[in-house]
Amino acid sequence: MMMPARSLFPRLVLTATLLLIFPTTTSLAQSSGEEDPAPIFSLGKRPFVVATAASANRLKDKATFMFDAAGFPEAVDAILSRLDENVNGLGGINWDRPAGVMVFLNSVYPPSFEFVAFLPMSSPDEFQQMMELGPVIMRQDPTEEGRYELITQRRNIQIRTQGDYAFIQLPPMDPDPAFDRELPEPSVLTAGLTSQFDIGITLDVEAVPKATRDLILNVMTSTMSTQIQRRDDEPESRYQMRRSWMQADIDGFKLLLDECQRMSIGLNLTPDEPGANIDFVIDVRQGTKMLEEIMASSTKPSYFTPLLSNESPISLSWSGVMPERDRERYDGVLEGFKGELARGIEENDLGTVPEEGSPLFMALSALQSTVREGHLDLFGQMYRDSAEKLAVVGALRVQDGDAVAAGLLDALMRFQGRDSVGEIETGFDQHAGVTFHRIEFDNPDAGATELFGAGPGITVGCGSRSLWICVGGEESFDVLKGVMDELTSAYENPTEHEIPASMRLVVHVNDMIELVQGAESANRKKREEERAAATEADVKTVLEAVQSPDKAKQLSQAQQRRNQWRERREARNRLFMEALAEGDDRIQVEARPTDNGMRMRARFDLGFVRGVGRMIGSNFTEN
Repeated sequence: MMMPARSLFPRLVLTATLLLIFPTTTSLAQSSGEEDPAPIFSLGKRPFVVATAASANRLKDKATFMFDAAGFPEAVDAILSRLDENVNGLGGINWDRPAGVMVFLNSVYPPSFEFVAFLPMSSPDEFQQMMELGPVIMRQDPTEEGRYELITQRRNIQIRTQGDYAFIQLPPMDPDPAFDRELPEPSVLTAGLTSQFDIGITLDVEAVPKATRDLILNVMTSTMSTQIQRRDDEPESRYQMRRSWMQADIDGFKLLLDECQRMSIGLNLTPDEPGANIDFVIDVRQGTKMLEEIMASSTKPSYFTPLLSNESPISLSWSGVMPERDRERYDGVLEGFKGELARGIEENDLGTVPEEGSPLFMALSALQSTVREGHLDLFGQMYRDSAEKLAVVGALRVQDGDAVAAGLLDALMRFQGRDSVGEIETGFDQHAGVTFHRIEFDNPDAGATELFGAGPGITVGCGSRSLWICVGGEESFDVLKGVMDELTSAYENPTEHEIPASMRLVVHVNDMIELVQGAESANRKKREEERAAATEADVKTVLEAVQSPDKAKQLSQAQQRRNQWRERREARNRLFMEALAEGDDRIQVEARPTDNGMRMRARFDLGFVRGVGRMIGSNFTEN
């Protein structure tokens, strides 16, 4: 019995996913009447990209957790019912083993990839019955056991069975009709991914032969080196900044292709600690410079560790030891910036042009010393002032802070009294031996005033080792003083603190929404006026369209489609935000070294799982 074409959907999902992830590529050398050149640097047996799901049963269990949290426990049964109706419940699939897609690089020039799906079979007969539920035929090759051809209305697809797996040649590019490639054992190939993630993708750098990687690197560095060349009429200072930045990028790419083993990204739902993790993992060969840099990056904890809070709307800490190439990068950029600064001051008539020994250049030299020392340590956190308005406090550890302070004062005095620059008050106040200056925003809108309070602006000052900055209203300086005192007290009365990751970001989304909604509310009147003007323009367009019945009909149909799309989008967003408003709204991002590389993890609390579950579950229950 032939079923509707929609029953092919489960078998084409992987193909569609790959088309999104890997843009379809065609041969660069094809042209009318010419033969394709011989492939250069053809590849071998290992796929260089693998995307996998741990198993159907594991996904079912995690989906049950998500939909239960969302309040849609019936959604899992609805999905299984759909599968029963369309593909016999995927009865030909072994639900306890991983499935996914492998991507092989056949050649670099012309660029050629081969996409192969791997599906675990419950049995060959059941698998064939499942594949033939739609308007297709799975024909066995009479000359070779385990070879099949899936005959569809558009094209024929090659299938091989090997052990308990079926390998399906997917059509994003023109595949090899022979399909003779040696295929790896999927359970072994995916063991590293399935042990960490429910769904994951890995890029196996070492699967690309050294000669091919060298070719890719040579093309990349040659292109970038050409771009580094000094351009016509480009000032030497700007050229130095651009060259320093791009040379560090080239050095980083070289390390990545020479010493990185693989890079992986994956999603894992965690019912035991309700929430979800998205991890980015880099594995590096032992004894390499890249691994040494990763391990060294987290050896110095942040000076601002005692200030870190898990309750602030946003809390950021980054304390990393920079590799030598980044030290050279920022040193060169700052050296070039000296020339750009001098040129800008001269062109805009901002006073005496600075030179070596001047306060501005001495400040930049102090920042260069900070970079050469190699420890980048910065901190930022949101607070509430006494009027419950927002105050954002940030700090950066520097070398020779006195020189930075003198350069900061020099820069502010050059802009004092200038049009379109807010009111600048040098020597605004002092605290803990640090002189602070204040720059108030020029003509702040109602939203900024609602967010930060009266007189919103920036307060900045530099001590001997720390540069401090605060964004907020008139009460924000008291917040800044309190933060500085808290840090001083923490070092005078030391207590044990958990050492944070070298990079740490914590966001409480509901708090951020509350802050933004307050500012939006203050600006609503202006938006409503703009919306009213736009509505009048829409009415005029519609009235003009009425004069042409065909045009009016087209406009009406297009408007209906837009309205339907907007309503669905707004309904989904509303479900997600309502779920998030119930709590568990924290996002925490951390980067830490591992035994053989680095892991960056974005941790999403249960509210996000609940929100996604409601967005998906509502579709199944409504339909």
